[in-house]
Amino acid sequence: MAEQASETQVYKLSVLAQRQHLPSLPGQEEGTTYGVVWSSFPMPAHGSCYVVKFNNARSISFLAYIDDQGAVFPVDQPITLAPAACPDFAVTPDERGYSGTVFVRGEGASLQPLSKYRGSFKGTMREVSDSETWNTSRSLTYRPFMASMYLRYCVFDSERRNVGKGPSISIDMRVYPLDEPVDIMGAFSRLPLPDAIDAVVYQIGEHDRSSGIERFARRVFGEIDVDFLRTLMQRSSIALAYIERMDAYYINFDHTAFSAGEADAIYAVEAAINRLHRVLGMLGFAHCAASASPSEEACSAYDQAAFSGITSWVKRLMDDAISANAWIQPGHIAARPGGEWDVRTRFASSCERLGLIVRLEYDYRFDSAARELRVRFGVPQASSMPASRFDVLEGAWVSIDNDERTRYATEYANRMALVLAAAAFSSSLSMRRFVVEKWDAMRDASLSVAFDRTEFTTHLMPLASELDGAPLSCETATERLSRSVTPERMQRDIPASLQAAPREDTRPLPRALQDLLLADSIDELEVMEVPDDPYMARCNELRASAPSDPARAERGYTELIEELEARCAAVEFMSDRPIITRFCENHLGRILLPVLEEDRSVRINRAPDALFFARYELCDLYMGAGAFERALPEARKLLDLATTSMQSYSMLVNVLARLERFQEVIDVAKNGLRVAYDRSSIAYLFYRVAFAYWVLGDRETAMACYRLVPRDEHITPMADEELSQLLAEMGRSERPTLREAAARAEQMGVPVPPSPETASQVADATVLLTDNGFHYLASRCVYHMWRITARDQLSAVHRSLLP
Repeated sequence: MAEQASETQVYKLSVLAQRQHLPSLPGQEEGTTYGVVWSSFPMPAHGSCYVVKFNNARSISFLAYIDDQGAVFPVDQPITLAPAACPDFAVTPDERGYSGTVFVRGEGASLQPLSKYRGSFKGTMREVSDSETWNTSRSLTYRPFMASMYLRYCVFDSERRNVGKGPSISIDMRVYPLDEPVDIMGAFSRLPLPDAIDAVVYQIGEHDRSSGIERFARRVFGEIDVDFLRTLMQRSSIALAYIERMDAYYINFDHTAFSAGEADAIYAVEAAINRLHRVLGMLGFAHCAASASPSEEACSAYDQAAFSGITSWVKRLMDDAISANAWIQPGHIAARPGGEWDVRTRFASSCERLGLIVRLEYDYRFDSAARELRVRFGVPQASSMPASRFDVLEGAWVSIDNDERTRYATEYANRMALVLAAAAFSSSLSMRRFVVEKWDAMRDASLSVAFDRTEFTTHLMPLASELDGAPLSCETATERLSRSVTPERMQRDIPASLQAAPREDTRPLPRALQDLLLADSIDELEVMEVPDDPYMARCNELRASAPSDPARAERGYTELIEELEARCAAVEFMSDRPIITRFCENHLGRILLPVLEEDRSVRINRAPDALFFARYELCDLYMGAGAFERALPEARKLLDLATTSMQSYSMLVNVLARLERFQEVIDVAKNGLRVAYDRSSIAYLFYRVAFAYWVLGDRETAMACYRLVPRDEHITPMADEELSQLLAEMGRSERPTLREAAARAEQMGVPVPPSPETASQVADATVLLTDNGFHYLASRCVYHMWRITARDQLSAVHRSLLP
């Protein structure tokens, strides 16, 4: 019960009440104590705490109520309903919720921008101001930050309320509870993209009293030409995906199927969806139904803040310059700090975490000798910019014509350039220069700007800070970057040795690569046959004659095999060190070859293609004739020759299955899965080993292996059908999860690709080849790493290593 005091009401404080005392603040009267309390007094929905004055250990006076949306309202007692008045103090998040603007109520009921802040509601927050303040020198969690800022600006220093940094804002930023939660984004997980957009607009139109966020969604999606999107989807697949790392939506489509203008229309849809997602995220409903909403005008303010806050990334990226690189050691071997792998992965990782509203398509090149990084990115078009906004000065909604949207897009692109520059300079403290090429796909034209490190840190980083929260209409970045225009482009002359195929490259390998790859020079890693090889010509001629004269083909294959085996034996005999002959289907197979070789001192003699294919065709000839016993020794020799070739594993497994030697099928398939790297081969081996286990009576392992057959492969439907039959036989209706299947397979010694040894071999080779300038093979290794991990930064690194 409240006790009456002369000026304010005093409330008893329970010993169980949760509280936090604040340190003494500037302007605070000596001997007084302030803080926050929660959990022991009634509070509205979305409430966080109360700001109070501690009169003594057992009593308090209420000063303000803080909600969890960034607003503070003066109160003198506990409340149960959210205040209807404008808050005295508020903070609004900008891009992604990691920074924002501080507002204080000025004269009347208007909020005026006062300063900035860094941080997030769920982490720590710190004021950012032109002059040092109590809150700029310390980071606090949400409750003490909001309470201390409110006390400083609205209680101890209330005259500051009338000192705004701009025009009054007459937008009602309050968030009101909704009668029922509204799941605006839910339709996108249930329906095709155009149907989802139409469904959102239709459902909102059905409501007599739609919320502000719903009206904003209808406004944004109303800018989309849904019929045109349907036409595009009839031509080629267009699918929406959410990328958690970027906290953004991404539309997957085949770029070759559409013109530049059609691709631009798809990007505009993506931008519209991300605009709504960003506003929902600022309200706390990024991944759930919205249970509260501000006005449509407030949603527009959040939307504009998301666009204008892009340069907040600059400081965050530069602050990460000395942080650890998560990709410095993807396997057993660590990359050289500041080396090619470190720089390339740092830059790509920074770019891939940028949750921008518009699409970021980019490629880059790194010159380690010059310590220069060059980037080419596609600039956003006018269609990705808002077509309308709520204008604070006008106090009304205004349409944005195409010319103005084009200027907005240009300004946003230049701010993107500043962010990419920060990503480049933060990738290495020794990065000296950055060139960014802004490519306009609609005009097929480019404009580049360049600046060195000192220019960027001295002039452009402060500019980026000033632009954080500045409207795109100011065009400040456009004007400033126009002074740094250069005719240079991303592509530049690269030393031929860096991109040379192994056959054309005689550079010696460093010791670490020699030990890893069983080779002394890079040319020893070549696996491709020379053009117009006469032995392959003979093999092809025999293959063509086999249907009409199999006996002649058999004799020809046998003679060719014996001749080539004799040549290989001579090479092995004449070598002054241990050497073995092996065939590899591709360069990745050669990288993986040492995984299966126990003697690390041996070197590899490349087997002629004709030797492998002659024996393969001989096996196939015997299989076609039903001579499985004759095919078996040839298939074993084929695998001995090509231990990383999936063709050789498939051939031997097929022969053994026809002979019903199912335990041997399992043993061979297990070895194959150790080094399997392509989805089709993995699917075939799991399918074969699953059937073998079933025949041998181990239905649990068979079920697990069927479940591990990758989706969307040629053999997947057969595997699914057999799994259904097996489940019926077992009296089960549900398939095991992938996690359960993998655990069973590993328990039985069946490797689940990529095996740890294969993944480490490829990762170690990638790091060493990249750091030592062997880009041709490095690009092929990192491509495989990307296919294994599905991490987009590895795709970017792969592209950066290509000519």
